[in-house]
Amino acid sequence: MGMGVKKVAIIAILILLIIVATVLISYWINNIRCQKALNDFSTMINSESINDISLTIYYVSPLTLTLYAWSVDDLIRASEEQAIVIYGDALVEHIDLFKQISKDDLVLVKKKSSYLDVRLYYVFETEEKGKIFDVAMWGCDGSIIVNGFEVKDAGIFYDVIMPFLPEDAAKKWGVFR
Repeated sequence: MGMGVKKVAIIAILILLIIVATVLISYWINNIRCQKALNDFSTMINSESINDISLTIYYVSPLTLTLYAWSVDDLIRASEEQAIVIYGDALVEHIDLFKQISKDDLVLVKKKSSYLDVRLYYVFETEEKGKIFDVAMWGCDGSIIVNGFEVKDAGIFYDVIMPFLPEDAAKKWGVFR
């Protein structure tokens, strides 16, 4: 093997190592950001200020056919009239359910979806801080988007809103649980 070939091989290996390190660091940083979003939400839920939180749920039937994949904004426009808004005092009754969301439920997907096809979106927010935690279902591979991070599907993200959906909608969405 000539000296030139060895240099090229070493450079190729170094470039490959840099790429792998970059991907791993990016995944790690996103995981930390995702965990922080959950921690901020948990802090709000556990604090006495839960009465300041509202939950808004936008949804259509999970079986709704559309001409194109819907974004969160598309879903909100289509379902704004039937949106459900729950305020702090009603949320307090279900606080134990919200506390069940854990970091174990936030498993980042390795390959991000190329598009969303949202049929259900919910957001916890306050007047002071705005959006503190939101969930969109689904990515093209059945993943869930939590505060902008794509995670693997976990039943708890359905469970937290089931008590607030009308009975017929809860039955349809329960199948996907």
